[in-house]
Amino acid sequence: MTDAPSSPRVAIYDLDRTVLRTPTFTLFLLWAAWREAPWRLLLLPALAALMIGHALRLYGRDRFKPAAIHLMLGKSIAPARAEALAAAFAAWRVPRDVPPGAAACIARDRAEGYRLLMATAAPEFYASAIAEALGFDAIVASRHRRDNAGNWLPLLDGANCYGAEKARRVSEWLAANAPDGTAHIRAYSDHLSDAPTFALAGEAWLIGRGNKYIRLAAKHGWRAADFEDVAVTEVR
Repeated sequence: MTDAPSSPRVAIYDLDRTVLRTPTFTLFLLWAAWREAPWRLLLLPALAALMIGHALRLYGRDRFKPAAIHLMLGKSIAPARAEALAAAFAAWRVPRDVPPGAAACIARDRAEGYRLLMATAAPEFYASAIAEALGFDAIVASRHRRDNAGNWLPLLDGANCYGAEKARRVSEWLAANAPDGTAHIRAYSDHLSDAPTFALAGEAWLIGRGNKYIRLAAKHGWRAADFEDVAVTEVR
């Protein structure tokens, strides 16, 4: 008599300020502009104006991101160019910007048989390279439109993968990859916007340093951890 197969296991990780210390979107735009077309850095005042408008809630991420990409990278990105930029950016950030606790947690979850899913609002074309560099199994991220030649365009293809939209995309992935609904799910994020994704998980981990994160986690019934610590233990 053979043992019944165990339930599938999935570990869901946010990217910015969770798997990597530094938020990637603006950093990627500045890095790519400096690498490819340094003259675009003269457009930094326009980028700053876009960021201020977003901070003042004059428009949302769905408008801000395409405008910022167009400004700093141009009206389209050829597939080979996108792939080369993404690979070089991932090589620059991984492992130098990965907190020790994040690296330990990813290794632990992989060793325990969890499938690793990165769920991020970052653009898919470079976030995928980061996920691959870290050994993730899959990713859900903000998609961008393609033209008939396959070039990446600044415009989003669907909604920005953030908050409730991220949870919806994760739910779609789970329905396709763990369809019996019995998966044990761990989720890690630094931000309250991922509460809808945490609601899908049996273990929800709020990542950050200090009493603020401990109090927030306790308030919502989550666990708290500091990824700057090598040991992945719950902080109380």
